[in-house]
Amino acid sequence: ISLGLVGSEMCIRDSLHVIINRNRCRKVKNTALAIFLIMLVVMMQQVKVAPFAPESNRDRFLHVKSMSISNSNWGDGTSNGPMSVQTARECFQSLKTPEAVTIYTIFPVSTPVSLPGKPAVSVDLRQTDDIFWHVFDFSFINGKPYDKAVFDAGQPVAVLTESVARSLFGTTEVTGREFLLSHAPYRVAGVVKDVSTLADCAYGQVWVPYTSTGMDNETWNDRHMGICLLYTSPSPRDRG
Repeated sequence: ISLGLVGSEMCIRDSLHVIINRNRCRKVKNTALAIFLIMLVVMMQQVKVAPFAPESNRDRFLHVKSMSISNSNWGDGTSNGPMSVQTARECFQSLKTPEAVTIYTIFPVSTPVSLPGKPAVSVDLRQTDDIFWHVFDFSFINGKPYDKAVFDAGQPVAVLTESVARSLFGTTEVTGREFLLSHAPYRVAGVVKDVSTLADCAYGQVWVPYTSTGMDNETWNDRHMGICLLYTSPSPRDRG
């Protein structure tokens, strides 16, 4: 009987050790899960503000994404939304303090591209001005961005990502070649490395001058409001 009691005590002791160890494991797992979730939240917030190409100057950006206007004839009514190119130019591009001011569409739009006689593929199109290429630091692997003369003339040129270039032409050496953008002929000005969607201001797969599409003339409310335009201005660097 004594031996039996001793054996029972040992079994109980072992069972208690197992239960305690399991509880410890649960606590460790719960703690690890909590730390992981905290790190995930921090990382999600960090990618919104941390500088990385082509948005390496994030700490110097000022974004104006929308505006609100009223009229004495409207009573309490207002018109809210993106501004027109004309408004952005008159209100912001005349400023002397910013180092650079660029105007471009607030988000990319899915648009078909193709070669003549070939099936079209959908790409994310963003329309910009020429200053856009001075504000954001894209990595060009072929060609170059469109300049002020090309932009002012409204020439149908485009910058492609390397993925789009390979999809259309099978290579990235495509500067000067033509393709169809929404069935309109465009010439390739340059090719850049693919851009992460986390770079939400610079992201696109194809970029064209908005003067080539006439988007800058699509306005309303006395030309104050426009089609989804975003104004960005880096502040000047501190000078010692």
